[in-house]
Amino acid sequence: MDHGTFRQLAAGAAIDDLDPTERLAFDAHVRSCVACAGLARDLDDVVGELALASPTVTPPFALRRTVMTAVRDADGPSTRPGARPSASPPWRLGAFAGFGLAAALAVVSVGLGVRLVALDADVAAARVASSERAAAMAVMADPSHLTASLTAEPVAPVANAIVIYRPGSTDAFVLADRLPATPDGMVYQLWFADAAGVHALGTFHYDGAGPFLAPFGVDLATGAAAMVTLEREGGAVGDPGPQVVFGEL
Repeated sequence: MDHGTFRQLAAGAAIDDLDPTERLAFDAHVRSCVACAGLARDLDDVVGELALASPTVTPPFALRRTVMTAVRDADGPSTRPGARPSASPPWRLGAFAGFGLAAALAVVSVGLGVRLVALDADVAAARVASSERAAAMAVMADPSHLTASLTAEPVAPVANAIVIYRPGSTDAFVLADRLPATPDGMVYQLWFADAAGVHALGTFHYDGAGPFLAPFGVDLATGAAAMVTLEREGGAVGDPGPQVVFGEL
């Protein structure tokens, strides 16, 4: 195998997707190739970030207060500071405490249902991001998936990126880290190339925090290459702009 082939195998190694022969060859190669060993470590980090990067959604303070009040009130006056101890036998306290908690949870669940409807756009965006992460992880878990490593270009010289896709479907994603945040008035744009030419796909803003994950939205089975470019707001339609990461499929 040549060096380019080992670079492609690095993406499969990151998600444990090499057959035994490829794994032995790759492991032997990285013991003597500093560049591929570094790439393998970086891609391990990329995949690890995808698995761990779950957005935290903080509930409104009013919701927390409602929950705590409902639970406190469900236990009755005996749980409040300064209240006289209840004369009820221990078994009755336990029974009513259990009943009170169940009732409180029922009330709280209704309140949660009402409040969830009113969650703001940040929460909705977090759900979309979580859905995309789950979809990407599902592709990784599918034995039919394919991977490809992308090479960093001068626009993002320290970036690491892989493409993960399931042939015969539009389940295809680019996952990268160490990408710079998109400058004001600019976007990252996905492209793929096949026998018919180079095709412009979706555009994405990125704040530079955590892994960059974006869907291609097309079947890459017949693709020859994939890349991310930096474009002006709105994206390009004809010729692609400066390449950020590029790789053959």
